[in-house]
Amino acid sequence: MVNFLSQKMWESSKHYVSPFNFDVAMMGKLSLPKKLKFHDVTLRDGEQQAGLVFTKYDKVMIGRSLNRAGVDRIEVGTPGISAEDRDAMRALIAATLDAKLYSWCRNKKLDIMAAKECGSQGITIEVPASQVIMKDAYSTTVAETLSTIAENAGYAKSEGLEVLLLLVDSTRSDLETLKMIIDGVEKYCDAIALSDSFGVIFPFAMFNLVSKVKSMTNKPVEVHCHNDFGMATANTLAAVAAGASVAHVTVNGIGERAGNTPLGEVALGAKLLLGVDVTVRLEELYRLSNATAEITGFPTPPNKPIVGQNVFNIESAQAAQWLVKSASRGYAYPFSKDLVGHPGYKLILSKKSGPQNLELKLKELGLKVNTDKYPQILGMIYERSLQKKGAITDDELLEILQDLNIYK
Repeated sequence: MVNFLSQKMWESSKHYVSPFNFDVAMMGKLSLPKKLKFHDVTLRDGEQQAGLVFTKYDKVMIGRSLNRAGVDRIEVGTPGISAEDRDAMRALIAATLDAKLYSWCRNKKLDIMAAKECGSQGITIEVPASQVIMKDAYSTTVAETLSTIAENAGYAKSEGLEVLLLLVDSTRSDLETLKMIIDGVEKYCDAIALSDSFGVIFPFAMFNLVSKVKSMTNKPVEVHCHNDFGMATANTLAAVAAGASVAHVTVNGIGERAGNTPLGEVALGAKLLLGVDVTVRLEELYRLSNATAEITGFPTPPNKPIVGQNVFNIESAQAAQWLVKSASRGYAYPFSKDLVGHPGYKLILSKKSGPQNLELKLKELGLKVNTDKYPQILGMIYERSLQKKGAITDDELLEILQDLNIYK
Protein backbone atom coordinates (compact mmCIF):
# COMPACT_ATOMS: atom_id res chain seq x y z
CA MET A 1 0.00 0.00 0.00
CA VAL A 2 1.36 3.41 -0.99
CA ASN A 3 1.82 5.81 1.92
CA PHE A 4 1.11 9.37 0.77
CA LEU A 5 1.85 12.55 2.67
CA SER A 6 -1.01 13.40 5.01
CA GLN A 7 -1.25 17.08 3.96
CA LYS A 8 -2.34 16.15 0.41
CA MET A 9 0.16 18.44 -1.35
CA TRP A 10 -1.06 17.20 -4.72
CA GLU A 11 -4.38 19.00 -4.38
CA SER A 12 -5.61 22.51 -3.62
CA SER A 13 -8.31 24.88 -4.85
CA LYS A 14 -5.95 25.85 -7.69
CA HIS A 15 -4.30 22.59 -8.72
CA TYR A 16 -4.72 18.83 -8.81
CA VAL A 17 -1.72 16.65 -9.73
CA SER A 18 -0.66 13.07 -9.06
CA PRO A 19 -0.52 11.87 -5.44
CA PHE A 20 2.25 9.48 -6.49
CA ASN A 21 4.56 12.52 -6.55
CA PHE A 22 4.23 12.57 -2.77
CA ASP A 23 4.75 8.93 -1.88
CA VAL A 24 6.53 9.15 1.48
CA ALA A 25 9.00 6.36 0.65
CA MET A 26 9.96 7.97 -2.67
CA MET A 27 10.30 11.45 -1.21
CA GLY A 28 12.62 10.06 1.44
CA LYS A 29 15.12 9.36 -1.35
CA LEU A 30 15.11 12.99 -2.55
CA SER A 31 17.21 15.92 -1.34
CA LEU A 32 14.84 18.77 -2.17
CA PRO A 33 15.95 22.33 -1.38
CA LYS A 34 13.70 24.30 0.96
CA LYS A 35 13.34 26.95 -1.73
CA LEU A 36 14.31 26.93 -5.40
CA LYS A 37 15.94 30.07 -6.75
CA PHE A 38 16.12 31.13 -10.41
CA HIS A 39 19.06 32.39 -12.43
CA ASP A 40 17.52 33.71 -15.63
CA VAL A 41 19.73 33.71 -18.71
CA THR A 42 17.18 35.00 -21.26
CA LEU A 43 19.23 38.12 -21.98
CA ARG A 44 22.44 36.17 -22.57
CA ASP A 45 21.88 32.52 -23.46
CA GLY A 46 18.41 33.29 -24.79
CA GLU A 47 19.88 35.82 -27.18
CA GLN A 48 21.99 33.03 -28.66
CA GLN A 49 18.87 31.74 -30.39
CA ALA A 50 19.60 31.98 -34.09
CA GLY A 51 18.17 35.16 -35.60
CA LEU A 52 17.62 36.95 -32.27
CA VAL A 53 19.38 40.19 -31.34
CA PHE A 54 18.56 42.33 -28.29
CA THR A 55 19.11 46.05 -28.07
CA LYS A 56 19.80 47.82 -24.79
CA TYR A 57 16.15 48.86 -24.70
CA ASP A 58 14.99 45.25 -25.20
CA LYS A 59 17.18 44.05 -22.36
CA VAL A 60 15.94 46.74 -20.01
CA MET A 61 12.30 45.97 -20.80
CA ILE A 62 12.70 42.19 -20.37
CA GLY A 63 14.90 42.69 -17.31
CA ARG A 64 12.18 44.75 -15.63
CA SER A 65 9.60 42.08 -16.47
CA LEU A 66 11.84 39.36 -15.05
CA ASN A 67 12.29 41.37 -11.87
CA ARG A 68 8.52 41.81 -11.58
CA ALA A 69 8.18 38.03 -11.91
CA GLY A 70 10.49 37.57 -8.94
CA VAL A 71 13.54 35.85 -10.43
CA ASP A 72 16.55 35.98 -8.13
CA ARG A 73 19.24 36.73 -10.69
CA ILE A 74 19.33 38.11 -14.21
CA GLU A 75 22.30 37.38 -16.44
CA VAL A 76 22.32 40.56 -18.53
CA GLY A 77 24.92 39.73 -21.16
CA THR A 78 28.62 39.70 -22.00
CA PRO A 79 30.10 43.14 -21.22
CA GLY A 80 33.58 41.97 -22.12
CA ILE A 81 32.41 41.61 -25.72
CA SER A 82 29.46 43.97 -26.20
CA ALA A 83 29.21 47.73 -25.54
CA GLU A 84 25.41 47.38 -25.84
CA ASP A 85 25.47 44.86 -22.99
CA ARG A 86 27.56 47.21 -20.86
CA ASP A 87 25.00 49.96 -21.42
CA ALA A 88 22.13 47.56 -20.65
CA MET A 89 23.81 46.55 -17.39
CA ARG A 90 24.27 50.19 -16.35
CA ALA A 91 20.63 50.95 -17.15
CA LEU A 92 19.35 47.97 -15.15
CA ILE A 93 21.64 48.78 -12.22
CA ALA A 94 20.20 52.31 -12.26
CA ALA A 95 16.69 50.82 -12.12
CA THR A 96 17.49 49.39 -8.66
CA LEU A 97 15.88 46.01 -9.23
CA ASP A 98 15.44 43.39 -6.53
CA ALA A 99 17.11 40.74 -8.71
CA LYS A 100 20.89 40.51 -8.66
CA LEU A 101 22.46 41.38 -11.99
CA TYR A 102 25.14 39.06 -13.37
CA SER A 103 27.48 39.26 -16.32
CA TRP A 104 28.71 36.27 -18.28
CA CYS A 105 32.49 36.17 -18.60
CA ARG A 106 35.02 34.14 -20.45
CA ASN A 107 37.82 32.93 -18.23
CA LYS A 108 39.66 36.19 -18.86
CA LYS A 109 40.57 39.02 -16.49
CA LEU A 110 39.57 41.65 -19.06
CA ASP A 111 36.01 40.26 -19.15
CA ILE A 112 35.82 40.41 -15.36
CA MET A 113 37.15 43.97 -15.34
CA ALA A 114 34.49 44.98 -17.87
CA ALA A 115 31.77 43.35 -15.76
CA LYS A 116 32.97 45.21 -12.67
CA GLU A 117 33.24 48.53 -14.50
CA CYS A 118 29.62 48.52 -15.67
CA GLY A 119 28.28 47.68 -12.22
CA SER A 120 27.73 43.91 -12.25
CA GLN A 121 26.89 42.42 -8.87
CA GLY A 122 27.98 38.94 -9.87
CA ILE A 123 29.61 37.08 -12.72
CA THR A 124 29.28 33.69 -14.37
CA ILE A 125 32.64 32.37 -15.51
CA GLU A 126 32.62 29.54 -18.05
CA VAL A 127 34.88 26.63 -17.21
CA PRO A 128 35.37 23.79 -19.73
CA ALA A 129 34.62 20.62 -17.81
CA SER A 130 34.92 17.70 -20.22
CA GLN A 131 38.09 16.43 -21.81
CA VAL A 132 36.56 16.67 -25.28
CA ILE A 133 35.45 20.30 -24.90
CA MET A 134 38.79 21.30 -23.37
CA LYS A 135 40.76 19.78 -26.20
CA ASP A 136 38.57 20.50 -29.20
CA ALA A 137 36.84 23.80 -28.34
CA TYR A 138 39.17 25.53 -25.87
CA SER A 139 42.57 24.02 -26.74
CA THR A 140 43.43 23.77 -23.06
CA THR A 141 44.02 21.24 -20.29
CA VAL A 142 42.67 20.73 -16.78
CA ALA A 143 45.89 22.10 -15.29
CA GLU A 144 45.79 25.25 -17.42
CA THR A 145 42.11 25.76 -16.66
CA LEU A 146 42.65 25.46 -12.92
CA SER A 147 45.54 27.91 -12.90
CA THR A 148 43.65 30.59 -14.82
CA ILE A 149 40.48 30.12 -12.74
CA ALA A 150 42.47 30.57 -9.56
CA GLU A 151 43.84 33.87 -10.89
CA ASN A 152 40.67 35.23 -12.51
CA ALA A 153 38.02 34.10 -10.03
CA GLY A 154 40.32 35.14 -7.20
CA TYR A 155 40.56 38.59 -8.74
CA ALA A 156 36.76 38.80 -9.09
CA LYS A 157 36.27 37.89 -5.42
CA SER A 158 38.80 40.55 -4.41
CA GLU A 159 36.67 43.08 -6.32
CA GLY A 160 33.57 42.14 -4.32
CA LEU A 161 31.80 40.20 -7.08
CA GLU A 162 29.77 37.07 -6.51
CA VAL A 163 31.33 34.29 -8.58
CA LEU A 164 29.43 31.44 -10.20
CA LEU A 165 31.51 28.87 -12.04
CA LEU A 166 29.61 27.28 -14.93
CA LEU A 167 31.09 23.87 -15.71
CA VAL A 168 30.56 23.64 -19.46
CA ASP A 169 29.70 20.20 -20.87
CA SER A 170 29.56 18.64 -17.39
CA THR A 171 27.33 15.83 -18.59
CA ARG A 172 29.87 14.58 -21.14
CA SER A 173 32.67 14.67 -18.60
CA ASP A 174 33.62 12.02 -16.02
CA LEU A 175 33.57 12.06 -12.23
CA GLU A 176 37.35 12.09 -11.93
CA THR A 177 37.68 15.19 -14.11
CA LEU A 178 34.76 16.94 -12.42
CA LYS A 179 36.22 16.25 -8.96
CA MET A 180 39.62 17.52 -10.05
CA ILE A 181 38.05 20.76 -11.33
CA ILE A 182 35.77 21.24 -8.32
CA ASP A 183 38.59 20.60 -5.84
CA GLY A 184 40.74 23.14 -7.68
CA VAL A 185 38.21 25.96 -8.02
CA GLU A 186 35.64 25.77 -5.23
CA LYS A 187 37.54 28.08 -2.86
CA TYR A 188 37.36 30.84 -5.48
CA CYS A 189 33.60 30.74 -6.09
CA ASP A 190 30.23 31.10 -4.37
CA ALA A 191 28.49 28.33 -6.31
CA ILE A 192 29.06 25.72 -9.00
CA ALA A 193 26.68 25.14 -11.91
CA LEU A 194 26.57 21.87 -13.82
CA SER A 195 25.81 22.52 -17.48
CA ASP A 196 24.16 19.96 -19.74
CA SER A 197 25.47 22.11 -22.58
CA PHE A 198 24.23 19.85 -25.38
CA GLY A 199 21.09 18.48 -23.74
CA VAL A 200 22.39 14.92 -23.73
CA ILE A 201 21.64 13.56 -20.27
CA PHE A 202 18.62 11.56 -19.06
CA PRO A 203 16.69 12.63 -15.91
CA PHE A 204 17.68 9.59 -13.81
CA ALA A 205 21.31 10.15 -14.80
CA MET A 206 21.03 13.86 -13.94
CA PHE A 207 19.72 12.97 -10.48
CA ASN A 208 22.65 10.62 -10.01
CA LEU A 209 25.20 13.16 -11.27
CA VAL A 210 23.96 15.98 -9.02
CA SER A 211 23.90 13.63 -6.03
CA LYS A 212 27.53 12.64 -6.63
CA VAL A 213 28.70 16.21 -7.24
CA LYS A 214 27.01 17.42 -4.05
CA SER A 215 29.09 14.87 -2.16
CA MET A 216 32.24 16.45 -3.63
CA THR A 217 31.65 20.02 -2.42
CA ASN A 218 30.03 22.16 0.23
CA LYS A 219 29.28 24.88 -2.32
CA PRO A 220 25.71 25.24 -3.61
CA VAL A 221 25.14 23.25 -6.80
CA GLU A 222 23.14 24.81 -9.62
CA VAL A 223 21.86 23.35 -12.89
CA HIS A 224 21.93 24.72 -16.43
CA CYS A 225 20.21 22.59 -19.09
CA HIS A 226 19.67 22.71 -22.82
CA ASN A 227 16.77 21.12 -24.67
CA ASP A 228 18.22 19.19 -27.61
CA PHE A 229 16.35 16.00 -26.65
CA GLY A 230 13.34 17.84 -25.24
CA MET A 231 14.29 17.03 -21.64
CA ALA A 232 15.56 20.35 -20.27
CA THR A 233 12.63 20.73 -17.88
CA ALA A 234 12.71 17.09 -16.78
CA ASN A 235 16.48 17.21 -16.25
CA THR A 236 16.28 20.46 -14.31
CA LEU A 237 13.56 19.09 -12.02
CA ALA A 238 15.58 15.88 -11.57
CA ALA A 239 18.55 18.00 -10.53
CA VAL A 240 16.36 19.90 -8.06
CA ALA A 241 15.12 16.59 -6.65
CA ALA A 242 18.77 15.67 -6.06
CA GLY A 243 19.49 18.93 -4.26
CA ALA A 244 20.30 21.59 -6.85
CA SER A 245 19.16 24.86 -5.28
CA VAL A 246 19.22 27.17 -8.32
CA ALA A 247 17.72 26.56 -11.77
CA HIS A 248 19.06 28.36 -14.84
CA VAL A 249 16.19 29.20 -17.18
CA THR A 250 15.01 31.38 -20.05
CA VAL A 251 11.58 32.80 -20.79
CA ASN A 252 9.76 30.49 -23.22
CA GLY A 253 12.87 28.30 -23.36
CA ILE A 254 14.55 30.47 -26.01
CA GLY A 255 18.22 29.76 -26.61
CA GLU A 256 20.80 28.23 -28.87
CA ARG A 257 19.81 25.26 -31.05
CA ALA A 258 16.70 23.72 -29.44
CA GLY A 259 16.76 26.23 -26.60
CA ASN A 260 17.17 26.25 -22.83
CA THR A 261 15.04 25.26 -19.85
CA PRO A 262 11.74 27.20 -19.84
CA LEU A 263 11.19 29.33 -16.74
CA GLY A 264 7.44 28.69 -16.47
CA GLU A 265 7.70 24.91 -16.64
CA VAL A 266 10.33 24.66 -13.91
CA ALA A 267 8.67 27.20 -11.63
CA LEU A 268 5.26 25.52 -11.73
CA GLY A 269 6.71 22.00 -11.87
CA ALA A 270 8.87 22.53 -8.80
CA LYS A 271 5.99 24.07 -6.89
CA LEU A 272 3.19 21.66 -7.80
CA LEU A 273 4.96 18.40 -8.68
CA LEU A 274 7.78 18.47 -6.12
CA GLY A 275 6.20 20.66 -3.45
CA VAL A 276 9.23 22.99 -3.38
CA ASP A 277 8.72 26.65 -2.59
CA VAL A 278 9.77 28.91 -5.48
CA THR A 279 10.76 32.55 -5.59
CA VAL A 280 8.99 33.21 -8.90
CA ARG A 281 5.60 34.94 -8.84
CA LEU A 282 3.59 32.35 -10.73
CA GLU A 283 0.78 34.77 -11.59
CA GLU A 284 3.27 36.74 -13.73
CA LEU A 285 4.24 33.80 -15.96
CA TYR A 286 1.71 34.32 -18.77
CA ARG A 287 2.31 38.06 -18.95
CA LEU A 288 6.07 37.62 -18.91
CA SER A 289 5.90 35.04 -21.70
CA ASN A 290 3.82 37.24 -23.96
CA ALA A 291 5.81 40.41 -23.29
CA THR A 292 9.05 38.61 -24.12
CA ALA A 293 7.60 37.03 -27.24
CA GLU A 294 6.51 40.45 -28.48
CA ILE A 295 9.97 41.94 -27.95
CA THR A 296 11.86 39.01 -29.47
CA GLY A 297 9.55 38.49 -32.42
CA PHE A 298 9.53 34.76 -31.63
CA PRO A 299 5.90 33.91 -30.79
CA THR A 300 5.10 31.55 -27.94
CA PRO A 301 3.88 28.25 -29.44
CA PRO A 302 0.12 28.08 -28.80
CA ASN A 303 0.46 24.67 -27.13
CA LYS A 304 3.47 25.69 -25.02
CA PRO A 305 3.08 24.20 -21.52
CA ILE A 306 2.01 26.64 -18.80
CA VAL A 307 2.04 29.82 -20.93
CA GLY A 308 0.65 28.77 -24.33
CA GLN A 309 -2.48 30.48 -25.61
CA ASN A 310 -4.22 27.15 -26.17
CA VAL A 311 -3.59 25.72 -22.70
CA PHE A 312 -7.09 26.68 -21.55
CA ASN A 313 -8.88 26.34 -24.90
CA ILE A 314 -11.85 23.97 -24.97
CA GLU A 315 -12.84 22.36 -28.25
CA SER A 316 -13.47 18.65 -27.84
CA ALA A 317 -16.69 17.26 -26.40
CA GLN A 318 -14.76 15.43 -23.70
CA ALA A 319 -12.95 18.59 -22.56
CA ALA A 320 -16.24 20.46 -22.25
CA GLN A 321 -17.82 17.58 -20.35
CA TRP A 322 -14.91 17.46 -17.89
CA LEU A 323 -15.11 21.22 -17.39
CA VAL A 324 -18.84 21.23 -16.71
CA LYS A 325 -18.85 18.13 -14.53
CA SER A 326 -15.82 19.15 -12.50
CA ALA A 327 -16.71 22.76 -11.82
CA SER A 328 -16.36 22.28 -8.07
CA ARG A 329 -13.16 20.22 -8.18
CA GLY A 330 -11.35 21.56 -11.24
CA TYR A 331 -9.90 18.26 -12.40
CA ALA A 332 -10.42 19.24 -16.05
CA TYR A 333 -7.06 21.04 -15.74
CA PRO A 334 -4.00 20.28 -13.60
CA PHE A 335 -3.81 23.92 -12.49
CA SER A 336 -6.09 26.93 -12.61
CA LYS A 337 -5.73 29.80 -15.04
CA ASP A 338 -5.44 32.24 -12.13
CA LEU A 339 -2.37 30.47 -10.81
CA VAL A 340 -0.28 31.46 -13.85
CA GLY A 341 -2.09 34.66 -14.81
CA HIS A 342 -3.78 33.20 -17.88
CA PRO A 343 -6.68 35.39 -19.12
CA GLY A 344 -9.20 32.57 -19.16
CA TYR A 345 -11.01 29.79 -20.95
CA LYS A 346 -11.73 30.09 -24.63
CA LEU A 347 -14.57 28.06 -26.11
CA ILE A 348 -14.06 26.83 -29.65
CA LEU A 349 -16.49 24.90 -31.83
CA SER A 350 -15.62 22.32 -34.48
CA LYS A 351 -16.45 18.78 -35.61
CA LYS A 352 -14.99 17.58 -32.31
CA SER A 353 -17.48 19.53 -30.20
CA GLY A 354 -20.58 18.28 -28.43
CA PRO A 355 -23.75 19.63 -26.78
CA GLN A 356 -21.93 20.97 -23.74
CA ASN A 357 -19.50 22.93 -25.92
CA LEU A 358 -22.44 24.49 -27.70
CA GLU A 359 -24.22 25.23 -24.45
CA LEU A 360 -21.16 26.97 -23.03
CA LYS A 361 -20.61 28.97 -26.22
CA LEU A 362 -24.24 30.11 -26.42
CA LYS A 363 -24.08 31.17 -22.79
CA GLU A 364 -20.88 33.10 -23.52
CA LEU A 365 -22.65 34.92 -26.37
CA GLY A 366 -25.73 35.60 -24.26
CA LEU A 367 -28.02 33.49 -26.49
CA LYS A 368 -30.79 31.10 -25.47
CA VAL A 369 -31.59 28.20 -27.81
CA ASN A 370 -33.82 25.20 -27.18
CA THR A 371 -31.76 22.06 -26.67
CA ASP A 372 -33.85 20.21 -29.25
CA LYS A 373 -32.13 22.39 -31.87
CA TYR A 374 -28.65 21.32 -30.75
CA PRO A 375 -28.31 18.24 -33.02
CA GLN A 376 -29.11 20.30 -36.10
CA ILE A 377 -26.74 23.09 -35.09
CA LEU A 378 -23.93 20.67 -34.25
CA GLY A 379 -24.44 18.91 -37.59
CA MET A 380 -23.89 22.18 -39.46
CA ILE A 381 -20.89 23.03 -37.27
CA TYR A 382 -19.47 19.60 -38.13
CA GLU A 383 -19.82 20.16 -41.88
CA ARG A 384 -18.53 23.73 -41.87
CA SER A 385 -15.46 22.91 -39.76
CA LEU A 386 -14.63 20.03 -42.10
CA GLN A 387 -14.88 22.31 -45.12
CA LYS A 388 -12.51 24.87 -43.63
CA LYS A 389 -10.35 22.24 -41.86
CA GLY A 390 -10.53 24.16 -38.62
CA ALA A 391 -12.73 25.56 -35.89
CA ILE A 392 -15.56 27.92 -36.72
CA THR A 393 -15.68 31.54 -35.56
CA ASP A 394 -18.41 33.16 -33.49
CA ASP A 395 -19.63 34.96 -36.61
CA GLU A 396 -19.90 31.64 -38.44
CA LEU A 397 -21.93 30.21 -35.58
CA LEU A 398 -24.31 33.17 -35.82
CA GLU A 399 -24.63 32.54 -39.56
CA ILE A 400 -25.58 28.92 -38.83
CA LEU A 401 -28.20 30.09 -36.35
CA GLN A 402 -29.54 32.54 -38.92
CA ASP A 403 -29.73 29.83 -41.57
CA LEU A 404 -31.80 27.78 -39.13
CA ASN A 405 -34.00 30.81 -38.33
CA ILE A 406 -32.88 30.66 -34.69
CA TYR A 407 -31.08 34.00 -34.61
CA LYS A 408 -31.91 37.19 -36.47
